[in-house]
Amino acid sequence: MYLVGQLSKITDVSVRTLHYYDEIGLLTPSKKSDTGYRYYTKDDLIKLQQIIVLKKLGFKLSQIKPMILENTKTTKVETWKQVFEMEIGKIQEEKQRLDALEQSLHGVLHALELTGDVSTQFILDIIQSVQSDHIDSFLHRNFTEEEQTILIKQMPNLTTHDEKTKKWMNLLKKVHQTKREPVDSKPSQELAKEMMEFIQQELQIDDAIIDKYWEKIKPENSGQSEKVLGLDKETMEYIEQILDRYEQNGKEAEGRGEAN
Repeated sequence: MYLVGQLSKITDVSVRTLHYYDEIGLLTPSKKSDTGYRYYTKDDLIKLQQIIVLKKLGFKLSQIKPMILENTKTTKVETWKQVFEMEIGKIQEEKQRLDALEQSLHGVLHALELTGDVSTQFILDIIQSVQSDHIDSFLHRNFTEEEQTILIKQMPNLTTHDEKTKKWMNLLKKVHQTKREPVDSKPSQELAKEMMEFIQQELQIDDAIIDKYWEKIKPENSGQSEKVLGLDKETMEYIEQILDRYEQNGKEAEGRGEAN
């Protein structure tokens, strides 16, 4: 048998805590002497080790008590299963909450990268948009299931920070820096080339789906809020114009080559 001090030393649980466990009926010593000494058996030591493990897993003492004190093996197994299943459910909920928070923060970071400054309301709008599954509902309303699958898989996801998204954000920053330039200027056409290469190499989506997506995300009026971060009406029109000019230049170059 172990005295309370010995059990405390073996398990690194304070004497005060062992006394408290005794008071609440969680871990009662197998024997108490007339002088008040507490004696614990090996079975008591095993129970205490179980309590320590369960506490480290995040269980509360009120949850641990029935798991430790159940008498029949079958009942004890069922109790353990129920509590572990409950904790797994809590962990899954917390993971979902953290995933949503991470997506929101990525959205805010991308907004900061594009604009250099954002208002508190804009930050709240981004967080609300992500957490309300705005993107998923937008795709569901406007695209077939097959198109949704392709877009989700291939389009840059502004709630993440993967390589494809980083490349797209860099392009958008260049667009915002260059959109005051003439469409046929060297900076605009160099940017158009980069964007065309990104579309061909990174997106690999059928032109019809890209065109449909582009039309659906375009704001109808200049004052209307952008549906996708960084793509207001003026910006989208500039992108369209430099890409159209880039393709036209390519066709003209082909024509000159054939003429020669």
